Amino acid sequence: MQLNPFIIRPIVEAALREEIGPGDTTGGFLVDSRDTASCQIYVKERAVIAGLPVAEQVFKMLDPDCAITYAAQDGDEVDKGTVLMRITAPCWVLFASERVALDYIQYMSGIATKTRRYVRMVEPYGVRVTDTRKGVPGCRVLQKYAVRVGGAHNHLFGLHNCNLIKDNHIKAAGSVTRAVEILKSRAQHTFKIEIECESLQMIKDALAAGADIIMLDNMTMDEMREAVRFIGKRVPVEASGGIRESNIVEIAQLGVDVISVGDLTRNVQTVDVSLDVGEIKASALRQMRES
Repeated sequence: MQLNPFIIRPIVEAALREEIGPGDTTGGFLVDSRDTASCQIYVKERAVIAGLPVAEQVFKMLDPDCAITYAAQDGDEVDKGTVLMRITAPCWVLFASERVALDYIQYMSGIATKTRRYVRMVEPYGVRVTDTRKGVPGCRVLQKYAVRVGGAHNHLFGLHNCNLIKDNHIKAAGSVTRAVEILKSRAQHTFKIEIECESLQMIKDALAAGADIIMLDNMTMDEMREAVRFIGKRVPVEASGGIRESNIVEIAQLGVDVISVGDLTRNVQTVDVSLDVGEIKASALRQMRES
C-alpha cells in the first residue's frame, strides 16, 4: 500500500493550519526568513517505523524546496538512537513543522509496532490479521497504512467497498434472509456479502441466504470452536470482537481464516521520536543509554 500525496495533502494541511494558526509567535519572530538549518529526526526506543512519507509532506507543504534524506524506511524495525531522516530547510519551517511531523511518526509507528507483535504471534497458524474501522475519523487512511507497514492487512476502508451486514441492518431488514435478498437485488454484483453472526442459528441463516463470509462476533471460545466446525470450509470465517494479545493465539488455533483486531488502532502506545537541530542533544543520549 502506498500513500498517494494527493490523499494525505489535505490531512497534513489541516494539521498545519491547526498547529500554526495565523503564525508561529515564537519561531516566526526569532529568526530571519532567510536563515536555514539542518536537523535530524531520530527514535528513542526500539520500534517499527511508519509515517516518514507523511512527515516529508509536512515539511514540503511549507517549503517545497527543502532537502530531505531518508536514513530509514517505513517498515524498518530499528533500535533506539536510529536516525530516521535529515532535513535542511529555513529555520522557521523546521520550527513550524516539528511537532506535526513528529506526531505523525510517533502515532503511526506505534500502530506499526503493535501490529508487528500481533502478526508474529499468529504466524504459525496461517491466519490473516486485519484492522477494523475503529480509530480516529479523518486519519483512517494513515492508520490503515501503518497497519500494512506493520505486516497485517486492511478490512473495510469505509462503507463503500463491501456489503457488511451487522445486527442493526438485520433489525432494519427484518431478518438475515431478507437483508441478503435486498442487497443481492440492489448492490453492485462485484461486492461480497459478509454477515456478522452472534449465534449458531444466525450462522445457519446466513449460510442458507448465501453469505460469502461469516463473521463470528463477540463469541466465546467454545462458541467459535463449534461455529468453525459447523461451517467447515464452505466460506471464509472471520473472528472479531474483544481480540487482544492475550487471546489471539488461542483464537488462531481454532482454525478461523481472518482475525480482525480493533486494538491495532485503539489504545496505541506512541513511539518516542525527537527532532534536534544539529547533533542529537546530550540529554537524549543519556536517556537512551539509561533506558
